[in-house]
Amino acid sequence: MHQESNNGLCKAKNSIAVGYLIRGADKNWRESIDRFVAAYQTHPAGAEHELYVIAKGFASRHDLACALATFRNHRFSDIHVADDSFDIGAYAEAARLISEDYVCFFNSHAAPVSDNWLAKLHLNLEVESVGLVGATGSYESLHDYDSIFPRMPNVHVRSNAFMISREQFCAVTDGLTFKSKLDAFLFESGPQSMTRRILDMGQSVRLVGSNGRGYTPRWWPLSDTFRLRRQENLLVSDNQTRNYDASRWPEKRTISERTWGNYLQERFVLKDKTLLA
Repeated sequence: MHQESNNGLCKAKNSIAVGYLIRGADKNWRESIDRFVAAYQTHPAGAEHELYVIAKGFASRHDLACALATFRNHRFSDIHVADDSFDIGAYAEAARLISEDYVCFFNSHAAPVSDNWLAKLHLNLEVESVGLVGATGSYESLHDYDSIFPRMPNVHVRSNAFMISREQFCAVTDGLTFKSKLDAFLFESGPQSMTRRILDMGQSVRLVGSNGRGYTPRWWPLSDTFRLRRQENLLVSDNQTRNYDASRWPEKRTISERTWGNYLQERFVLKDKTLLA
């Protein structure tokens, strides 16, 4: 592990952990890690933090060593978890092994695309009554897949890149298991999703753009972030945002409508007060 200078970084009054997930069972794990490390080097975080590399699913020690070596120019600690509980389960286990006040988790496909990405997330999380911030959000519903999911607009912060207090994340994951993809989907966008749990606590959620602005759920469809127009205000990219970018405009429109429905039109701004906190 190497020490990296913190010159020019904003010193937070609360300590921050950034957890990046690496998974050796993914076919393109090398490409994903290279993308994250390149972005981490190119786009300064803007806030002091400890970097944790959360490793799972590596078939050989050699592959794991190669993966961790990619981070050799950065100070980091590695955490090893079993590959049996999807991304959220890995985050939940890691959160209980670290001590920082705030945790910012990135899945294996995510990479920052804007300078000061961590400072932007952190500043919005520090706003009074805000309990959860994310780089992307959605109204999409999986109700047609399983009727247990709320119908659109199913407001939820996506779990590709989000920030929350470590204590609160441990609380909302306490007692949960993630043994199936359905478990992971439910945590992200089910009737008792992380987002809805935070709202039920009387706190609010924000989607944070590369412009640093924190958007309440009402304004997400107008934020130019996830699956919206050219996604010019994205703070963090992932496989879904890149797939959208690579699509032709007719397909983009279909994807965008699936994600946001009629709320793409300003006259259909979300009015459900239970989801507007």
